[in-house]
Amino acid sequence: MAIATTVASTLQRIVNPIANAIQPPPEPQPRGIKYHYESLRRNRVPIFDGNPDPEVSRNWLKNVETQLHLLEIPEELRVEVVTSFLEDWARKWWETMSPSLFEIEQISWQIFRREFLKQYYPAEFRLQKLSEFENFKQTSDMTVMEYTSRFNDLETYVPTIMSDETLKTHRFKKGLNNHIQTALAVFKPKNFADLIGANERVN
Repeated sequence: MAIATTVASTLQRIVNPIANAIQPPPEPQPRGIKYHYESLRRNRVPIFDGNPDPEVSRNWLKNVETQLHLLEIPEELRVEVVTSFLEDWARKWWETMSPSLFEIEQISWQIFRREFLKQYYPAEFRLQKLSEFENFKQTSDMTVMEYTSRFNDLETYVPTIMSDETLKTHRFKKGLNNHIQTALAVFKPKNFADLIGANERVN
């Protein structure tokens, strides 16, 4: 009897590790709002207090969207996580806005983004910047480097033009002063990178 018990115990010790080894690992627990909020906070996503400066709001949203992508925060949690970073006037705006949105549709990230831009990055401001880009030229006291830097700053307001290499190159050349445009004519740059390189040679 004692021998049978010993044999059974030994077999049990052999079988259990094998059985445990072939069992699938437990399913990971879903990560909730608090976890993702802390992830954003550790990555130093700033609070947005409703600053009326459109550039501040645009930069904040751009920062947030970059972090949402890098941290792989699920689409269905993004609005609730990000709105935790709204304070003061921005918090009051969202508390006023969100009930009416919930009445007609589930608030996705795209809806939040649309309403945020409508409130803090209005069309009037974007049109003003578009006009500034269309009329932007190199002045007599502006170096090519300064002109290029300002040109690139305005890039965000005209994504359609800037995504087209031909249009971007044409617009950049058009804004340069006549002397540089004449000097560049001999280089015939094929793209924007060639144009910048040619600029460096004629200056």
